[in-house]
Amino acid sequence: MKKFFVTGGAGFIGANITHTLVHAGYHVDILAEKNTNYWRLKDILPNAFIHEIDLIDFTGVTNLIKKIKPEVIIHLASYGGTPDQQDQQTIYDVNLSSTINLLNSCIQTGFECFINTGSSSEYGKKTIPMKEDLFLEPISDYAVSKSAATHFCLKEAHVKNLPIYTIRPFSVYGDYEMPKRLIPTLLSGALTKQEIKLSNPKNVRDFIYIEDLVNLYLEVERKRPTNCFVINGGTGVQSSIHDVVMTLQACCDYPLNISWGKEESRPWEPTHWRADITLAKEALNWKPHYTLSQGIRKSLVWFRNHIEFYSQERVTHDTGNL
Repeated sequence: MKKFFVTGGAGFIGANITHTLVHAGYHVDILAEKNTNYWRLKDILPNAFIHEIDLIDFTGVTNLIKKIKPEVIIHLASYGGTPDQQDQQTIYDVNLSSTINLLNSCIQTGFECFINTGSSSEYGKKTIPMKEDLFLEPISDYAVSKSAATHFCLKEAHVKNLPIYTIRPFSVYGDYEMPKRLIPTLLSGALTKQEIKLSNPKNVRDFIYIEDLVNLYLEVERKRPTNCFVINGGTGVQSSIHDVVMTLQACCDYPLNISWGKEESRPWEPTHWRADITLAKEALNWKPHYTLSQGIRKSLVWFRNHIEFYSQERVTHDTGNL
C-alpha cells in the first residue's frame, strides 16, 4: 500500500486530498500544528495518522520522516494566505524555511514524488493569462515566500534529477473551505437568508472547484512528468465576483441579500487574474471538469448538508492552512 504524507492535512485543500486518499484505501500520515481543530477530518480520523510537529524543527522533521518513510509527500502547510496571518517572520519560517527543512529531510530518506504547493500570487499583477514561465513579480510577503520556496524546489528537481513538483493553485473553492472566504460567505448567507457584505463586484479571480484541484495533485503523482516541474491549478476562465453572485442567484428561488461596497477591497486587486493551463493539459492530459455553475451548485448542496460545520464554535481554531 502506497504511503502518503500530507502536511497541512487538516486545512482546506489538505483535508480534501486526505479524504480522497483515505477513501481510495491509501495509508495517509498527516502533519498539523498543535491545537489544530480537526473538524474537516472528523469522519476519517480513525483512518489517518496525525503528527503534530513544527516543520521549522529540522531534527524533529527528519526523525519523523525516517520513522514513517512516506513514498509520496504533498506539502500544503502554509501561513500568510489570510488577512489575519501577517507576521512577517512566521510567513518566511513556515513557507520557505519549513519547505527547505521538509524537502531536505525527505531527500535524505528517499521518496517517489514530492509535491510542493505554491500560489498564483507568485505572479503578481499581470495583464495576460498567467503561464508558468512568466517573470514573477510578487507583491506581498506571502507571495515572495511562496515564489522562493517554488524556486528552491525547482532547483533541487533539476540539480538532483528528482521528481519534485510545485502546483500553483488559483482561487480554490468547495467542501470544507475556510468560512470567511468569498464563496462560503455567499453560500452561508444564501442558506440563512442573511445580508451578504461584499466589496467590489468587478474584482476578478480564476475560480477552480476543489475536486478538480485534488485531481491535478493526483495526476502529477501518477504521471510524474520529466519536462515540467511547476504547474498551474486553475481553469483558464476569469470570473468577477458579480459573476459568482449571479451564478449562485440562479441556483436559488429567492433573491440574495447582497450589499456591495460593505467590505474593503485589497489594494492590489488585479483587473486580470487567469491561469494559462496549457502545460497541465499537455503534460498530464488534465483539465478541469467543473464549470463555475456546476461547482457552485455542487458546493451549495454540500454546504446545505454541512452548515453546522460553520458555526463559530466549530471553526474558532481553524489554522487556515491550504
